[in-house]
Amino acid sequence: MNRTERTPRAGSNGKHTVRSPVDALSLITAEPLSSTSNTPLYLQLENRLLQLIASGSLGPETPLPTELALCQAFGLSRATVRRCFADLVDEGRVVRRRGQGTFVAPQAACHAGPFLNFSQRMAAAGLEPSSRMLSLTQEPAPADIAQRLGRASGTTVWRIRRLRLADGRPMTIDTAYVPVEVAGELTPPDLDRSLYALIAERTGVLPARADEVFGAVNLTDDEARDLAAKPGAAALLITRTTYDARDTPFEVSITLAPGDRNRYELSSRDGSR
Repeated sequence: MNRTERTPRAGSNGKHTVRSPVDALSLITAEPLSSTSNTPLYLQLENRLLQLIASGSLGPETPLPTELALCQAFGLSRATVRRCFADLVDEGRVVRRRGQGTFVAPQAACHAGPFLNFSQRMAAAGLEPSSRMLSLTQEPAPADIAQRLGRASGTTVWRIRRLRLADGRPMTIDTAYVPVEVAGELTPPDLDRSLYALIAERTGVLPARADEVFGAVNLTDDEARDLAAKPGAAALLITRTTYDARDTPFEVSITLAPGDRNRYELSSRDGSR
């Protein structure tokens, strides 16, 4: 894949979209659980909550729905929902606050899966995250991006290019391609937060898995300038295709990460989650 995101382009399209406060119950129940799956219902519900935590849709400040509300919304038994919450408490993913309810535990996102947004990763490392928009444009998808998205070449996508910083130090350049029909209208203020959380709240689409390709590159002069690095410095080029629960790709992201300030740890599970 060519690194077509070398030259920043200014500007954005579309009207500002006003967001309503997060409705946790609506997010969690946007898709029904499967009564015919081999995965137990309590574990399906756990996975759903972990997806929302990892996407940034649910944070420590948002109370989770009550057990009764989830029972009624999904038609589940109290024992099923109670088992889900008990597991998440035992794993340190959520905490119960007497008289207030159940909340996502601080730092829970760092164990929630591969879909962490940049802010969560940096906060987990004790750093202050921030971003600077380099460009936000609508454009026809390049052929390689369209192929990864399973769309026709030329499909209109958002190209979102951001410089990500930690404690004021540039860490990565991230370029995301998302079909306009998935993300809706975007403006720079919309992207002050997690892109996955924004998509989840607007369309109910959640990341379920991702394919990632890691390569080694050397920074161009322009990339080095944006990243406050030396031209030619070594960097990782990470191309990720993210899929929803129906195994439909809905985002391709390309991350340029200088090797002197980024470290990635990968782990695999037995497929039960």
